[in-house]
Amino acid sequence: MKKFISIGIFGVFLAFVFVSISCSSSPSQEGVMFWHAMGGPLGETLDQIINDFNREHPDKDPILSVHLGHYNTLSQKLMGAVAAHRPPVMSQVYGSWTSEFLEAGKIVPFSNYIGENKPIPQAVIDSMFPVFKDENTWGDSLITLPFNKSILALYYNADLFKQYGIEKPPETWDEFKEIAKKLTIDLDGDGTPDIYGHAFVVNVWTFETLLFQNGGRLFDENGQPAFNSPEGVAALQYMVDLLQDGCAYLTTGYKHQDDFAAGRVAMVLGSVVSYSFMKRKITFNLGIAPVPHGKKKVYVISGTNVALYSGKSVPESKRLRAAEFVNYFYRPDVQAYWSVNTGYMPVVKQALNDPQMQDFFEEVPGMKEVYDQINYAIFEPRDPVWFTGRRILSEDGLEPALRGVMPPAEALDRAARLISHEVKIRSHKVARRGKRRK
Repeated sequence: MKKFISIGIFGVFLAFVFVSISCSSSPSQEGVMFWHAMGGPLGETLDQIINDFNREHPDKDPILSVHLGHYNTLSQKLMGAVAAHRPPVMSQVYGSWTSEFLEAGKIVPFSNYIGENKPIPQAVIDSMFPVFKDENTWGDSLITLPFNKSILALYYNADLFKQYGIEKPPETWDEFKEIAKKLTIDLDGDGTPDIYGHAFVVNVWTFETLLFQNGGRLFDENGQPAFNSPEGVAALQYMVDLLQDGCAYLTTGYKHQDDFAAGRVAMVLGSVVSYSFMKRKITFNLGIAPVPHGKKKVYVISGTNVALYSGKSVPESKRLRAAEFVNYFYRPDVQAYWSVNTGYMPVVKQALNDPQMQDFFEEVPGMKEVYDQINYAIFEPRDPVWFTGRRILSEDGLEPALRGVMPPAEALDRAARLISHEVKIRSHKVARRGKRRK
């Protein structure tokens, strides 16, 4: 993940980035530009929803889907467009991006479009899961609104479980390790396992889950890193122990999911969205269950929100149109369609009762229980420092420990020092910005 550059130092340098955006994605074009990073089947589902909205509402500018590749590309294009005063009407954003854009005065709050005689009725907002509303609220205002939301799930080989007498998926991390050891199997007796209990990548999401379940946190009340606490060290040590015990191995990309689909791994953790990608590859009976819990049940949601932008290139009429689309997107049947076809969590509670969702839960046993984790969900930090901090935690904290280069405590301390330095740099920039405004 590339370092987030503060809008305060964009200047002329990043303004040229916007020039690289193709003419087809120019915000001045007729229509309401929606910049996003949804590709493959996820993008196809989004495009279908957008096309359906445009057909049902042909009286105004159409919503125009603009796929900008990966999230890193999206963030760079957004920063360049904002610096050039040519933002899109609407885009996907992470919370850390929102904080930066909001501080620079570049975002128009969605709360302006919620209420009586406005595009989004208050009843729609009231129907959202509370964690999604909280994540998008700054002060008393809904600044952004939830878009593609996911949560971790446990995927397991139900045939292997049955063959080796394991009656149910693990509910705790202690049970998870026991099962991982039992299902690390040397079939041919050559001394090397042919099946491993678990495989994983360097993953902040998993570490966060273990950390919060241990009672720890990522940052303290002063905005300083707190993940190098005893709770954080225990979380990372658990991951290291799985490797050292020989019941799991570390890999990269999506190889752990490919190995799982091929029957070489008994259990993997992955987003609920992973189901839509893995289901076509799997030839055994697939089991799906909630993620194991520690001292308490806590699960971290992931994914982006949507934001509206200010600027001469974005007339109010187009923001109103974008808000109308978001209201359509939150319709329970549309949310159910989105969820069933992508795996993303529905944003509104009523979608869970839609026949599409009910059929999906019946077709995929265990998925309903995975979705129920939303009742214990929290969200990641929204401070702009977290954009860089998340990468630092992964590369300088988790990876050295998981690869055996450093003990967990030492690796987490180093990552905490590096992030503290980023916090200090940002506080200085904010202070200088405040002086200039005076």
